[in-house]
Amino acid sequence: MSANTNMRAVPADVRETPDLVGEQVAMGRYTPLQRIRSLPVYPGFMALFGAGMVWAAMAQGSGELIWWPYFISKYGPAFVGLMLPLAFLQYAYNIEIGRYTLTTGETLFTGFQRVHWVAAAVMWLLLLFTFMWFGGYAAAGATALRSIFNFPAGWSVRGQTLFWTYVTMVAWLLAMVLGPVVYRVIEKVMTAVVIISMVGLLIAVFQGEVLARAGDFFARLFTVRFFWPQNFDPKDTSNFINAVTFIGNGGFFSIMYSYWVRDKGFCTGKFVGRVTSPITGKEETIPSVGFVPVDTPENRSRYRTWIGHLYRDFTVGFFGNTFTVTLTCLLSYCLLFPKGLVPKGWDIMVVQAEFFRSALGGIGAIMFWVVGAAFMCDSYGGITDAVSRMHADWFVHNFKWAERRGFRSMYWIWVGILSLITIITVPLAQPGMLIMLGGVGNFFAMVVSIPLLIYLNYYLVPKAYGSYTRGTNTMLVWMVVSGVIYLGLTVWYLISL
Repeated sequence: MSANTNMRAVPADVRETPDLVGEQVAMGRYTPLQRIRSLPVYPGFMALFGAGMVWAAMAQGSGELIWWPYFISKYGPAFVGLMLPLAFLQYAYNIEIGRYTLTTGETLFTGFQRVHWVAAAVMWLLLLFTFMWFGGYAAAGATALRSIFNFPAGWSVRGQTLFWTYVTMVAWLLAMVLGPVVYRVIEKVMTAVVIISMVGLLIAVFQGEVLARAGDFFARLFTVRFFWPQNFDPKDTSNFINAVTFIGNGGFFSIMYSYWVRDKGFCTGKFVGRVTSPITGKEETIPSVGFVPVDTPENRSRYRTWIGHLYRDFTVGFFGNTFTVTLTCLLSYCLLFPKGLVPKGWDIMVVQAEFFRSALGGIGAIMFWVVGAAFMCDSYGGITDAVSRMHADWFVHNFKWAERRGFRSMYWIWVGILSLITIITVPLAQPGMLIMLGGVGNFFAMVVSIPLLIYLNYYLVPKAYGSYTRGTNTMLVWMVVSGVIYLGLTVWYLISL
Protein backbone atom coordinates (compact mmCIF):
# COMPACT_ATOMS: atom_id res chain seq x y z
CA MET A 1 0.00 0.00 0.00
CA SER A 2 1.18 3.56 -0.60
CA ALA A 3 2.09 6.01 2.15
CA ASN A 4 -1.13 7.89 1.52
CA THR A 5 -3.43 4.95 2.13
CA ASN A 6 -1.64 3.03 4.86
CA MET A 7 -2.42 5.47 7.68
CA ARG A 8 -1.84 4.37 11.24
CA ALA A 9 -3.25 6.12 14.31
CA VAL A 10 0.14 7.30 15.54
CA PRO A 11 0.08 10.90 16.82
CA ALA A 12 2.70 13.07 15.14
CA ASP A 13 4.15 14.03 18.52
CA VAL A 14 4.87 10.43 19.57
CA ARG A 15 8.32 8.98 18.94
CA GLU A 16 8.42 5.60 17.19
CA THR A 17 10.85 2.69 17.63
CA PRO A 18 12.81 1.85 14.47
CA ASP A 19 12.58 -1.71 13.14
CA LEU A 20 16.32 -2.40 12.93
CA VAL A 21 17.58 -4.94 10.41
CA GLY A 22 20.90 -5.45 12.21
CA GLU A 23 23.04 -4.04 9.41
CA GLN A 24 25.21 -0.93 9.31
CA VAL A 25 25.72 1.34 6.30
CA ALA A 26 28.87 3.40 5.88
CA MET A 27 28.53 7.08 4.98
CA GLY A 28 31.42 9.49 5.00
CA ARG A 29 33.96 9.65 7.81
CA TYR A 30 31.69 9.15 10.81
CA THR A 31 30.04 6.19 12.56
CA PRO A 32 27.97 4.01 10.13
CA LEU A 33 24.22 4.48 9.90
CA GLN A 34 21.73 1.84 11.06
CA ARG A 35 19.63 -0.07 8.51
CA ILE A 36 15.86 -0.08 9.21
CA ARG A 37 13.06 -2.05 7.61
CA SER A 38 10.62 0.78 6.88
CA LEU A 39 10.09 4.53 7.06
CA PRO A 40 7.33 6.02 9.21
CA VAL A 41 3.93 6.66 7.66
CA TYR A 42 3.18 10.29 6.90
CA PRO A 43 0.36 11.44 9.24
CA GLY A 44 -0.79 14.48 7.26
CA PHE A 45 0.22 18.12 6.86
CA MET A 46 -1.50 19.67 9.88
CA ALA A 47 -0.28 16.96 12.23
CA LEU A 48 3.32 17.94 11.47
CA PHE A 49 3.08 21.61 10.59
CA GLY A 50 5.16 23.84 12.82
CA ALA A 51 8.86 23.76 11.98
CA GLY A 52 8.30 26.20 9.11
CA MET A 53 6.52 28.61 11.46
CA VAL A 54 9.42 28.48 13.92
CA TRP A 55 11.76 29.24 11.00
CA ALA A 56 9.57 32.21 10.01
CA ALA A 57 9.48 33.57 13.56
CA MET A 58 13.27 33.39 13.82
CA ALA A 59 13.64 35.10 10.43
CA GLN A 60 11.28 37.89 11.50
CA GLY A 61 13.71 39.13 14.12
CA SER A 62 16.72 41.19 13.11
CA GLY A 63 16.19 41.23 9.34
CA GLU A 64 12.56 42.25 9.28
CA LEU A 65 12.44 44.66 12.22
CA ILE A 66 15.98 46.05 12.25
CA TRP A 67 18.25 45.80 9.22
CA TRP A 68 15.83 46.11 6.32
CA PRO A 69 13.82 48.91 7.99
CA TYR A 70 17.20 50.52 8.77
CA PHE A 71 18.31 50.51 5.12
CA ILE A 72 14.94 51.48 3.68
CA SER A 73 14.46 54.31 6.20
CA LYS A 74 18.01 55.59 5.61
CA TYR A 75 18.41 55.13 1.84
CA GLY A 76 14.81 55.10 0.66
CA PRO A 77 14.27 53.49 -2.76
CA ALA A 78 17.89 52.37 -3.27
CA PHE A 79 17.64 48.78 -1.98
CA VAL A 80 13.92 48.02 -2.41
CA GLY A 81 14.41 45.98 -5.58
CA LEU A 82 17.05 43.79 -3.94
CA MET A 83 14.70 42.33 -1.34
CA LEU A 84 12.97 39.56 -3.30
CA PRO A 85 16.06 38.28 -5.18
CA LEU A 86 18.03 38.07 -1.92
CA ALA A 87 15.15 36.33 -0.16
CA PHE A 88 14.74 33.69 -2.88
CA LEU A 89 18.52 33.17 -2.93
CA GLN A 90 18.18 31.33 0.40
CA TYR A 91 15.22 29.10 -0.50
CA ALA A 92 17.17 26.11 -1.83
CA TYR A 93 19.71 26.36 0.99
CA ASN A 94 17.03 25.91 3.64
CA ILE A 95 15.25 23.14 1.74
CA GLU A 96 18.49 21.17 1.45
CA ILE A 97 19.15 21.58 5.19
CA GLY A 98 15.74 20.13 5.97
CA ARG A 99 16.16 17.37 3.39
CA TYR A 100 19.37 16.09 4.98
CA THR A 101 17.72 15.71 8.39
CA LEU A 102 14.46 14.30 7.01
CA THR A 103 16.42 11.67 5.06
CA THR A 104 18.90 10.60 7.73
CA GLY A 105 17.38 11.56 11.09
CA GLU A 106 20.67 13.36 11.79
CA THR A 107 21.28 17.05 12.32
CA LEU A 108 23.37 18.98 9.81
CA PHE A 109 26.21 19.23 12.33
CA THR A 110 26.42 15.43 12.26
CA GLY A 111 26.52 15.74 8.47
CA PHE A 112 29.51 18.08 8.72
CA GLN A 113 31.21 15.42 10.83
CA ARG A 114 30.58 12.88 8.05
CA VAL A 115 32.31 15.13 5.51
CA HIS A 116 35.37 15.53 7.76
CA TRP A 117 35.99 16.37 11.40
CA VAL A 118 37.96 19.43 10.23
CA ALA A 119 34.86 20.74 8.41
CA ALA A 120 32.81 20.26 11.58
CA ALA A 121 35.54 21.97 13.62
CA VAL A 122 35.57 25.01 11.33
CA MET A 123 31.79 25.32 11.59
CA TRP A 124 31.96 24.94 15.38
CA LEU A 125 34.55 27.71 15.70
CA LEU A 126 32.37 29.95 13.54
CA LEU A 127 29.43 29.03 15.76
CA LEU A 128 31.39 29.92 18.88
CA PHE A 129 32.32 33.36 17.52
CA THR A 130 28.94 34.15 15.98
CA PHE A 131 26.92 33.54 19.12
CA MET A 132 29.19 35.21 21.63
CA TRP A 133 26.98 38.23 20.93
CA PHE A 134 23.43 36.93 20.64
CA GLY A 135 22.33 38.73 23.79
CA GLY A 136 21.80 41.64 21.39
CA TYR A 137 18.47 40.07 20.43
CA ALA A 138 17.22 40.19 24.01
CA ALA A 139 18.60 43.72 24.31
CA ALA A 140 16.84 44.84 21.11
CA GLY A 141 13.54 43.52 22.45
CA ALA A 142 14.33 45.22 25.75
CA THR A 143 14.52 48.64 24.04
CA ALA A 144 10.83 48.17 23.19
CA LEU A 145 9.94 46.95 26.70
CA ARG A 146 11.75 49.95 28.18
CA SER A 147 9.66 52.26 25.98
CA ILE A 148 6.44 50.62 27.21
CA PHE A 149 7.12 50.62 30.95
CA ASN A 150 9.78 53.33 31.47
CA PHE A 151 10.92 51.22 34.39
CA PRO A 152 12.90 51.21 36.66
CA ALA A 153 12.02 54.88 37.09
CA GLY A 154 14.96 57.25 37.15
CA TRP A 155 17.35 54.84 35.45
CA SER A 156 19.20 55.81 32.28
CA VAL A 157 18.04 54.52 28.88
CA ARG A 158 20.95 52.06 28.89
CA GLY A 159 20.23 50.94 32.44
CA GLN A 160 16.53 50.34 31.77
CA THR A 161 17.36 48.43 28.59
CA LEU A 162 19.81 46.17 30.41
CA PHE A 163 17.27 45.57 33.18
CA TRP A 164 14.64 44.34 30.68
CA THR A 165 17.30 42.34 28.84
CA TYR A 166 18.00 40.29 31.95
CA VAL A 167 14.28 39.94 32.68
CA THR A 168 13.85 38.50 29.17
CA MET A 169 16.70 36.05 29.69
CA VAL A 170 15.31 34.78 32.99
CA ALA A 171 11.79 34.43 31.58
CA TRP A 172 13.00 32.35 28.65
CA LEU A 173 15.18 30.13 30.79
CA LEU A 174 12.28 29.41 33.13
CA ALA A 175 10.01 28.58 30.16
CA MET A 176 12.61 26.20 28.68
CA VAL A 177 13.41 24.47 31.97
CA LEU A 178 9.81 24.07 33.11
CA GLY A 179 8.32 23.01 29.76
CA PRO A 180 8.38 19.17 29.50
CA VAL A 181 9.58 19.24 25.84
CA VAL A 182 11.69 22.26 24.88
CA TYR A 183 10.63 22.28 21.21
CA ARG A 184 6.95 22.57 22.14
CA VAL A 185 7.65 25.74 24.12
CA ILE A 186 9.62 27.25 21.24
CA GLU A 187 6.97 26.34 18.64
CA LYS A 188 3.98 27.66 20.60
CA VAL A 189 5.58 30.99 21.45
CA MET A 190 6.91 31.59 17.96
CA THR A 191 3.69 30.62 16.19
CA ALA A 192 1.81 33.13 18.33
CA VAL A 193 4.37 35.84 17.57
CA VAL A 194 4.11 35.25 13.80
CA ILE A 195 0.31 35.50 13.83
CA ILE A 196 0.18 38.58 16.07
CA SER A 197 2.86 40.41 14.09
CA MET A 198 1.22 39.76 10.72
CA VAL A 199 -2.17 40.98 11.94
CA GLY A 200 -0.63 44.10 13.48
CA LEU A 201 1.39 44.97 10.39
CA LEU A 202 -1.63 44.51 8.11
CA ILE A 203 -3.62 46.94 10.25
CA ALA A 204 -0.78 49.47 10.03
CA VAL A 205 -0.55 49.19 6.23
CA PHE A 206 -4.13 50.30 5.60
CA GLN A 207 -3.71 53.97 6.37
CA GLY A 208 -3.68 56.89 3.94
CA GLU A 209 -0.05 57.89 4.46
CA VAL A 210 1.09 54.39 3.48
CA LEU A 211 -1.36 53.76 0.66
CA ALA A 212 -0.33 57.03 -1.00
CA ARG A 213 3.25 55.82 -1.55
CA ALA A 214 2.64 52.08 -1.78
CA GLY A 215 2.41 52.11 -5.59
CA ASP A 216 5.96 53.39 -6.01
CA PHE A 217 7.29 50.90 -3.44
CA PHE A 218 5.70 47.85 -5.09
CA ALA A 219 6.71 49.02 -8.57
CA ARG A 220 10.34 49.00 -7.45
CA LEU A 221 9.92 45.73 -5.54
CA PHE A 222 8.42 43.66 -8.35
CA THR A 223 10.50 45.10 -11.19
CA VAL A 224 13.66 44.50 -9.15
CA ARG A 225 14.75 48.15 -9.41
CA PHE A 226 17.65 49.07 -7.17
CA PHE A 227 20.78 51.22 -7.22
CA TRP A 228 23.79 51.88 -5.04
CA PRO A 229 23.16 55.18 -3.20
CA GLN A 230 25.72 57.93 -3.65
CA ASN A 231 25.46 58.81 0.04
CA PHE A 232 26.17 55.23 1.21
CA ASP A 233 28.01 55.31 4.51
CA PRO A 234 31.05 52.96 4.48
CA LYS A 235 30.23 52.19 8.11
CA ASP A 236 27.10 50.45 6.82
CA THR A 237 29.10 47.79 4.96
CA SER A 238 28.78 45.27 7.79
CA ASN A 239 25.14 46.23 8.24
CA PHE A 240 24.54 45.50 4.55
CA ILE A 241 26.02 42.03 5.00
CA ASN A 242 23.60 41.59 7.90
CA ALA A 243 20.68 42.65 5.70
CA VAL A 244 21.72 40.14 3.03
CA THR A 245 22.05 37.40 5.65
CA PHE A 246 18.81 38.13 7.49
CA ILE A 247 16.45 38.68 4.57
CA GLY A 248 15.70 35.02 5.37
CA ASN A 249 17.44 33.36 8.27
CA GLY A 250 20.93 32.78 6.95
CA GLY A 251 23.90 30.81 8.21
CA PHE A 252 23.43 29.10 11.56
CA PHE A 253 19.88 30.43 11.77
CA SER A 254 19.04 28.34 8.73
CA ILE A 255 20.90 25.34 10.16
CA MET A 256 18.55 25.59 13.15
CA TYR A 257 15.80 24.33 10.83
CA SER A 258 17.56 20.95 10.89
CA TYR A 259 16.90 20.62 14.63
CA TRP A 260 13.29 21.74 14.42
CA VAL A 261 12.61 19.28 11.57
CA ARG A 262 13.97 16.45 13.69
CA ASP A 263 12.18 17.42 16.90
CA LYS A 264 8.92 17.79 15.00
CA GLY A 265 9.34 14.21 13.77
CA PHE A 266 9.82 14.54 10.01
CA CYS A 267 10.36 11.05 8.54
CA THR A 268 13.37 9.38 10.25
CA GLY A 269 13.22 12.14 12.86
CA LYS A 270 10.32 10.11 14.31
CA PHE A 271 12.94 7.65 15.61
CA VAL A 272 14.91 10.32 17.50
CA GLY A 273 14.00 11.51 20.99
CA ARG A 274 13.60 15.17 21.85
CA VAL A 275 15.36 17.37 24.37
CA THR A 276 13.23 17.39 27.51
CA SER A 277 13.21 19.37 30.74
CA PRO A 278 15.51 18.15 33.52
CA ILE A 279 12.68 18.98 35.96
CA THR A 280 9.32 18.24 34.31
CA GLY A 281 10.27 16.07 31.33
CA LYS A 282 11.03 12.41 30.82
CA GLU A 283 14.38 11.68 29.15
CA GLU A 284 14.11 10.40 25.57
CA THR A 285 16.73 8.45 23.61
CA ILE A 286 18.69 10.63 21.18
CA PRO A 287 20.94 8.40 19.02
CA SER A 288 24.11 9.94 17.57
CA VAL A 289 23.67 8.32 14.13
CA GLY A 290 20.79 8.14 11.68
CA PHE A 291 18.91 5.47 9.76
CA VAL A 292 18.89 4.01 6.24
CA PRO A 293 15.69 2.24 5.10
CA VAL A 294 15.75 -0.94 3.03
CA ASP A 295 15.32 0.13 -0.60
CA THR A 296 11.76 -0.95 -1.45
CA PRO A 297 9.00 0.62 -3.58
CA GLU A 298 7.01 1.26 -0.38
CA ASN A 299 9.86 3.15 1.30
CA ARG A 300 10.53 5.15 -1.85
CA SER A 301 6.87 6.15 -1.99
CA ARG A 302 6.85 7.16 1.66
CA TYR A 303 10.06 9.12 1.22
CA ARG A 304 8.61 11.13 -1.68
CA THR A 305 5.55 11.93 0.45
CA TRP A 306 7.76 13.19 3.28
CA ILE A 307 9.81 15.32 0.88
CA GLY A 308 6.57 16.84 -0.37
CA HIS A 309 5.70 17.77 3.20
CA LEU A 310 9.12 19.37 3.70
CA TYR A 311 8.54 21.63 0.69
CA ARG A 312 5.07 22.60 1.89
CA ASP A 313 6.15 23.21 5.47
CA PHE A 314 9.12 25.37 4.58
CA THR A 315 7.36 27.22 1.77
CA VAL A 316 4.61 28.38 4.14
CA GLY A 317 7.24 29.71 6.54
CA PHE A 318 9.29 31.23 3.72
CA PHE A 319 6.43 33.17 2.18
CA GLY A 320 5.15 34.17 5.61
CA ASN A 321 8.54 35.70 6.36
CA THR A 322 8.83 37.33 2.92
CA PHE A 323 5.36 38.81 3.38
CA THR A 324 6.38 40.24 6.77
CA VAL A 325 9.63 41.84 5.60
CA THR A 326 7.73 43.35 2.67
CA LEU A 327 5.27 44.98 5.06
CA THR A 328 7.94 46.32 7.42
CA CYS A 329 9.89 47.75 4.50
CA LEU A 330 6.74 49.27 2.99
CA LEU A 331 6.04 50.97 6.32
CA SER A 332 9.66 52.14 6.56
CA TYR A 333 9.52 53.53 3.02
CA CYS A 334 6.26 55.40 3.62
CA LEU A 335 6.57 56.48 7.26
CA LEU A 336 10.22 56.51 8.39
CA PHE A 337 12.17 57.57 5.27
CA PRO A 338 10.19 60.81 4.65
CA LYS A 339 10.75 61.84 8.29
CA GLY A 340 14.42 60.82 8.47
CA LEU A 341 13.75 58.35 11.28
CA VAL A 342 16.40 55.59 11.39
CA PRO A 343 16.49 52.79 14.04
CA LYS A 344 19.86 52.77 15.82
CA GLY A 345 21.72 52.62 19.13
CA TRP A 346 19.75 51.95 22.31
CA ASP A 347 16.60 52.84 20.32
CA ILE A 348 17.10 50.05 17.77
CA MET A 349 13.48 48.93 18.20
CA VAL A 350 11.88 52.24 19.18
CA VAL A 351 11.42 54.42 16.08
CA GLN A 352 9.59 51.62 14.23
CA ALA A 353 6.66 52.34 16.55
CA GLU A 354 5.80 54.97 13.94
CA PHE A 355 4.40 52.02 11.93
CA PHE A 356 1.47 51.75 14.34
CA ARG A 357 1.47 55.25 15.85
CA SER A 358 0.53 56.85 12.53
CA ALA A 359 -2.63 54.78 12.37
CA LEU A 360 -3.58 54.39 16.03
CA GLY A 361 -1.80 57.13 17.95
CA GLY A 362 -0.09 56.50 21.29
CA ILE A 363 -1.84 53.19 21.88
CA GLY A 364 -0.55 52.10 18.47
CA ALA A 365 3.04 52.82 19.50
CA ILE A 366 2.59 50.67 22.60
CA MET A 367 1.07 47.88 20.48
CA PHE A 368 4.08 47.93 18.19
CA TRP A 369 6.52 47.83 21.07
CA VAL A 370 4.71 44.78 22.39
CA VAL A 371 4.97 43.10 18.98
CA GLY A 372 8.59 44.19 18.53
CA ALA A 373 9.57 42.94 21.96
CA ALA A 374 7.94 39.59 21.20
CA PHE A 375 9.77 39.45 17.85
CA MET A 376 13.22 39.97 19.29
CA CYS A 377 12.78 38.18 22.62
CA ASP A 378 11.50 35.03 20.91
CA SER A 379 14.61 35.17 18.71
CA TYR A 380 16.74 35.14 21.85
CA GLY A 381 14.91 32.07 23.17
CA GLY A 382 15.13 30.26 19.85
CA ILE A 383 18.85 30.99 19.58
CA THR A 384 19.53 29.79 23.12
CA ASP A 385 17.82 26.50 22.31
CA ALA A 386 19.25 25.84 18.84
CA VAL A 387 22.82 26.98 19.51
CA SER A 388 22.95 24.83 22.64
CA ARG A 389 21.96 21.88 20.44
CA MET A 390 24.75 22.61 17.96
CA HIS A 391 27.37 22.83 20.68
CA ALA A 392 26.03 19.60 22.21
CA ASP A 393 26.31 17.94 18.78
CA TRP A 394 29.92 18.97 18.36
CA PHE A 395 31.00 17.79 21.79
CA VAL A 396 29.12 14.48 21.69
CA HIS A 397 30.68 13.67 18.30
CA ASN A 398 34.24 14.59 19.26
CA PHE A 399 34.76 13.87 22.96
CA LYS A 400 34.21 10.54 24.70
CA TRP A 401 33.37 12.18 28.04
CA ALA A 402 30.64 14.21 26.34
CA GLU A 403 29.34 11.14 24.52
CA ARG A 404 29.04 9.34 27.86
CA ARG A 405 27.06 12.22 29.35
CA GLY A 406 24.71 12.21 26.37
CA PHE A 407 23.18 14.86 24.12
CA ARG A 408 20.54 15.99 26.64
CA SER A 409 23.05 16.65 29.42
CA MET A 410 25.41 18.50 27.09
CA TYR A 411 22.50 20.57 25.83
CA TRP A 412 21.61 21.84 29.31
CA ILE A 413 25.28 22.47 30.13
CA TRP A 414 25.51 24.70 27.06
CA VAL A 415 22.27 26.50 27.92
CA GLY A 416 24.01 27.50 31.15
CA ILE A 417 27.27 28.47 29.44
CA LEU A 418 25.54 30.58 26.79
CA SER A 419 23.43 32.33 29.41
CA LEU A 420 26.57 33.24 31.32
CA ILE A 421 28.26 34.50 28.12
CA THR A 422 25.21 36.64 27.37
CA ILE A 423 25.24 38.19 30.83
CA ILE A 424 28.86 39.22 30.24
CA THR A 425 28.61 40.46 26.63
CA VAL A 426 25.30 42.37 26.69
CA PRO A 427 26.63 45.45 28.55
CA LEU A 428 29.68 45.73 26.25
CA ALA A 429 27.94 47.34 23.25
CA GLN A 430 24.63 48.62 21.95
CA PRO A 431 22.21 45.89 20.74
CA GLY A 432 22.63 46.80 17.06
CA MET A 433 26.40 46.34 17.28
CA LEU A 434 26.01 42.95 19.00
CA ILE A 435 23.54 41.73 16.36
CA MET A 436 25.79 43.07 13.58
CA LEU A 437 28.77 41.01 14.82
CA GLY A 438 26.63 37.88 14.90
CA GLY A 439 25.26 38.62 11.43
CA VAL A 440 28.72 38.74 9.87
CA GLY A 441 29.54 35.39 11.48
CA ASN A 442 26.31 33.91 10.10
CA PHE A 443 27.17 35.16 6.62
CA PHE A 444 30.56 33.45 6.70
CA ALA A 445 28.88 30.27 7.98
CA MET A 446 26.63 30.28 4.92
CA VAL A 447 29.63 30.58 2.59
CA VAL A 448 31.35 27.60 4.26
CA SER A 449 28.28 25.38 4.70
CA ILE A 450 26.83 25.60 1.16
CA PRO A 451 29.58 23.48 -0.50
CA LEU A 452 29.49 21.04 2.44
CA LEU A 453 25.72 20.67 2.06
CA ILE A 454 26.01 20.11 -1.69
CA TYR A 455 28.59 17.38 -1.09
CA LEU A 456 26.35 15.73 1.50
CA ASN A 457 23.05 15.79 -0.37
CA TYR A 458 24.32 15.22 -3.88
CA TYR A 459 27.10 12.69 -3.24
CA LEU A 460 27.31 11.07 0.21
CA VAL A 461 23.57 10.60 0.84
CA PRO A 462 22.67 9.17 -2.62
CA LYS A 463 25.68 6.86 -2.40
CA ALA A 464 24.47 5.38 0.92
CA TYR A 465 20.68 5.54 0.37
CA GLY A 466 20.18 5.28 -3.36
CA SER A 467 19.78 7.76 -6.20
CA TYR A 468 16.11 8.38 -5.32
CA THR A 469 17.25 10.55 -2.38
CA ARG A 470 19.27 12.92 -4.58
CA GLY A 471 17.83 16.40 -5.00
CA THR A 472 16.81 17.87 -8.33
CA ASN A 473 19.24 19.52 -10.72
CA THR A 474 17.25 22.73 -10.33
CA MET A 475 17.95 22.81 -6.60
CA LEU A 476 21.60 21.96 -7.22
CA VAL A 477 22.02 24.87 -9.65
CA TRP A 478 20.16 27.12 -7.21
CA MET A 479 22.60 26.14 -4.45
CA VAL A 480 25.66 26.68 -6.64
CA VAL A 481 24.46 30.12 -7.77
CA SER A 482 23.74 31.08 -4.15
CA GLY A 483 27.18 29.92 -3.07
CA VAL A 484 28.92 31.89 -5.83
CA ILE A 485 27.00 35.08 -5.00
CA TYR A 486 27.70 34.79 -1.27
CA LEU A 487 31.36 34.12 -1.98
CA GLY A 488 31.51 37.21 -4.19
CA LEU A 489 29.89 39.30 -1.47
CA THR A 490 32.44 37.92 1.01
CA VAL A 491 35.33 39.09 -1.19
CA TRP A 492 33.67 42.51 -1.57
CA TYR A 493 33.16 42.77 2.17
CA LEU A 494 36.75 41.86 3.03
CA ILE A 495 38.10 44.33 0.45
CA SER A 496 35.82 47.05 1.85
CA LEU A 497 37.03 46.67 5.44
